[in-house]
Amino acid sequence: MPKNIRVFKFRAGNENDLDSFFEDYLWFSSLSALNDPYEGYASFSVEGIDDDFREKFLASVFSKEPNDSISPEQEAKAYREEYEKDTGVKFSEYVDSKASQRVENYYDEHKNDFKILSLSLAKDNHQHPAPLNNMLMWSHYANGFKGFCVEYNFEKLKASIEQKNGIKLANSLIKYAEDGKLPIVKLKTFMQSIIDGSRECSYEILEAFTRKEQSWSYENEVRFISEQGGNKLLYDPSCINAIYIAEKAPSWLKSNLMSNVVLKKANIKIYIVALHSSEYKFGFHRVDA
Repeated sequence: MPKNIRVFKFRAGNENDLDSFFEDYLWFSSLSALNDPYEGYASFSVEGIDDDFREKFLASVFSKEPNDSISPEQEAKAYREEYEKDTGVKFSEYVDSKASQRVENYYDEHKNDFKILSLSLAKDNHQHPAPLNNMLMWSHYANGFKGFCVEYNFEKLKASIEQKNGIKLANSLIKYAEDGKLPIVKLKTFMQSIIDGSRECSYEILEAFTRKEQSWSYENEVRFISEQGGNKLLYDPSCINAIYIAEKAPSWLKSNLMSNVVLKKANIKIYIVALHSSEYKFGFHRVDA
């Protein structure tokens, strides 16, 4: 990513939002806590798998469950030769079912491991770019234009979270699916990961966790992804460029936010976001605390 990237976090102004802003931390959510009903969903593909590969995979599985009377390779070969004869179920169906169950369990484990912070990336170099000037963002994520939005420096924020919490973050832009298709996790990639101990399947799963349907594109989302630490991750307030407060926010919220900006002593700009009198757009007015 280029330098000096601006990212935005819209806030409703509830107790949790204020505590997070006042105490200089960000909450990383599990996938199941996010608002997209298809969050973390994927389809599984069995493309490109033949019986030679299935036998090799099965031998790798058996090697982790050793049988003193037969080698993993011999046991897998015996399954290939005898399984359909003994059970009436095709060898390919047996192995694919076994692998599918394992990959689904593996996928669910990864879903629970990842913690995510969703931010909105500035679309251009305009002083007040989309999605900051997007009415849907203020409506959906800022309590119907009664909340606020915090602008961060992306690189500083990432470095600060890593340093303050002793962790490493991944980051990824969300890709929006114009074809309406769910992301694909290949069963063959997972099986190969079992055979050679690689992490290729983890990369495919991470890719699935950063894909959404096209109708979400107005968010222009970028994510920090953590597999370490808890949900509550500290950062330094020097990462904040500005705070934008909706003009319809209650007066107590405005005054509390402005007072806290002063206490941070981080040269944070404050803007009141106002409705235009004759057009469907916002005005941004710089104010002093």
